[in-house]
Amino acid sequence: MQKSKLLCRFATFYKHERGFTIIEALVVLFIFALITTTFYSVFAVGTKYIIESKNRLGALAIANEKMEIVRNLKYNDIGTAQGEIGGNIPQDELVIENTRQYNVHTLVEYVDDPIDGLLYEDSVWFEDYKNVTVTVSWGDGTDSKKVELVSTFAPQGREVEHPGDGILIVNVSSDSDITGKTVYISDSRVRVYNPETGIDVYKYTNSSGNAIFMGSNVSDSIKKYQVTATKDDYETIETKPPFPETSYDPRDMHASVVTNTGTPNYAYIAQNKMADDLKISTIDYLDQPIPSVKFDIVGGRKMGNEHVEPRDIIYNMKSSETTNSSGEKDFGSVSPGTYTVSLSSLETNFEIIGIDPNSSFLLPSDGSINLKMKLAKKNETSLLVKVVSDSEGNPLISGAEVKLSNVGGYDATQTSNFQGNVFFPKTSDVFQDGTYDLKITADGFQEKNSQVIIDSGALKIEPAVLTGL
Repeated sequence: MQKSKLLCRFATFYKHERGFTIIEALVVLFIFALITTTFYSVFAVGTKYIIESKNRLGALAIANEKMEIVRNLKYNDIGTAQGEIGGNIPQDELVIENTRQYNVHTLVEYVDDPIDGLLYEDSVWFEDYKNVTVTVSWGDGTDSKKVELVSTFAPQGREVEHPGDGILIVNVSSDSDITGKTVYISDSRVRVYNPETGIDVYKYTNSSGNAIFMGSNVSDSIKKYQVTATKDDYETIETKPPFPETSYDPRDMHASVVTNTGTPNYAYIAQNKMADDLKISTIDYLDQPIPSVKFDIVGGRKMGNEHVEPRDIIYNMKSSETTNSSGEKDFGSVSPGTYTVSLSSLETNFEIIGIDPNSSFLLPSDGSINLKMKLAKKNETSLLVKVVSDSEGNPLISGAEVKLSNVGGYDATQTSNFQGNVFFPKTSDVFQDGTYDLKITADGFQEKNSQVIIDSGALKIEPAVLTGL
């Protein structure tokens, strides 16, 4: 008996001791894992900073070396190949330093100092001195992976005049037709390219939306300067050559430079922020999706006009599309502007009974629109009433009250939509063929009463012309 009690106590003691040991081991493992993870994170971050510091030192060494080369040149020799100021300095280079590849961009530009007047009003000459900017970048080229050095170089003695040099000012602003007001776009990357003069250079617009190009490679050339403006979340704008090199008359035409006229040459670019999203949905009268519907869409940015009459507007989007299995077509981010959506001529099985918003709509910058195109099958028993006015042009009447009834007890009233349309049936109840009474009332118009015959297995389209009071 005594022996049994001792065994029980030992078993209980052993069990407690064993459980405590497992918990203790788990705690030790958790602490070890925590310390290891923390150490690894600190080590990884530290290594990253060491590598980036090494990359930055390498970039700085390359930038200093490039700038030192420039400092040893004569003032008139400071210029870049394909830059606005012609010269022998490479404008863009790839340099390997400590096994890292760097992109080296050198910008040489004249500065028109306001102290003696600006541009052609300068008391001596508008090209007062030169700024040289050396930018060395690596990786994705973001601000954290970029080194930039800037130096100023002035001519010895008086300013140097170069009568053959010209000025091209590219002004970038929003399109007031879209935004309702003109806003200058800063930090837009403007590239100017002209194989005729040898220029191929870019710079960024200032707070006034201007990027100013001046120098020997900005010389006389008519409608040959190709201008491209790019900015994140904004439209990319590229000028076009005139007709017939472009098949239409472009809105944004290549710029021209004429020197020695006493006035600068301007190129005006309208650059809008992109719209967030444009989606087209095809649904039936019960708001259920209809898949694989073909439709046409035209709109967005105005690119120009047809060269011949009636000189229709050319838009950057003109395409035939098809909704997916969910009855949707998502275009994502698109250019803002006016869009028109219509059912494709290839889609012969459906009739549009409503579009919300209207088939022609304005999509603003930063805006989102999910256009719903409501369709009816042409081979189902149904009625589409189109309410219009008897005035010139037969404008559509929205908000008209349309009542449909028959002797069999059918009685339904609906209101005409943006397109002046009313569709019956209203619900999923079976809609019978036969003769119906139609009553239409609208503010400012005489009441209209008529009868309509609806055939089985067919969509009946009934025009309803209202007479003004």
